[in-house]
Amino acid sequence: MKLIVVTPAGREKYLRLLSHHVLKSPDVHEWHLWDNCRNEADRAYLQRLAASDPRCKIKRLPHADGGINVIGEFYRFCDDPDAFYLRLDDDVVFVEDGFFRKFMARVMAERGSAIWYAPLIINNAICNSLIKQLSRVLVDGPLTCQASCEFSWAYASFPQALHPVFIEAVRANRLDDFRVPDREIRLSRFSINAIGFFGSDIVSLGERFHPLGDEEEWLSATLPAKLDRPGKVFGDLIVAHFSFYTQERQLLRTNILDRYYELAGLARPVYEKPPMRLRERLRQWRKNREGRTPRYKISLPATISG
Repeated sequence: MKLIVVTPAGREKYLRLLSHHVLKSPDVHEWHLWDNCRNEADRAYLQRLAASDPRCKIKRLPHADGGINVIGEFYRFCDDPDAFYLRLDDDVVFVEDGFFRKFMARVMAERGSAIWYAPLIINNAICNSLIKQLSRVLVDGPLTCQASCEFSWAYASFPQALHPVFIEAVRANRLDDFRVPDREIRLSRFSINAIGFFGSDIVSLGERFHPLGDEEEWLSATLPAKLDRPGKVFGDLIVAHFSFYTQERQLLRTNILDRYYELAGLARPVYEKPPMRLRERLRQWRKNREGRTPRYKISLPATISG
């Protein structure tokens, strides 16, 4: 079974890091880069990236302009029944060693038990809840098990607390503290930062598979409900997702992205830190004053020496 990674692309400051993880793996047969760039500088980088490895294939649609509503149309390129398609957001900033080989072993063993398969995703609202409730990581602060969690999705304060602890765990060889049991997802939207489908399912379903408009709602919740086939999260395999649009500007003002590059042994990226606009300052001041910004304390469990 061929593994084809697909990525709605892309932003150079993230893709440089993701390409390190994807292209170093011999288990990736191809990487399809769905050209949905927002500017020509990123598109030029996409072309250089594709030229760097013959496994990279750029897929284009004439009306793709960087918006989210067009992404679902790129699934027309997922037409090989002998492939497994793993969709990774361009801002997946960490993939654990051996991930692609282990993920494929898991999906082949579980084939037919679900319509989609996902790893445990750091900074994914449902996975955040799984980590709080089922892992050994200590999380103090409000979370809901909903894709658009009013706390961990809507604010940057959760990933700003989580990412440094996760990076610490990677450096200390303590990823096991984050792992959780597998869980099925039914009748619930799931943020599709990392999600995979068998090409044979896509081909056999034909037009019934292809999303119109909201790709995430259709693929993660509506289609599984129609088919009565759940999604499944493999809790023992981990990737990290940098940010949602609700969090990105604030997280980019930190050194978190730089630290993920350092974790991969890469030079820090060069990018412009988003300025703090007056409107943002006033909004943040009001939220803090009214106590609306959720606050978190996250830590690894204490180790017993001996």
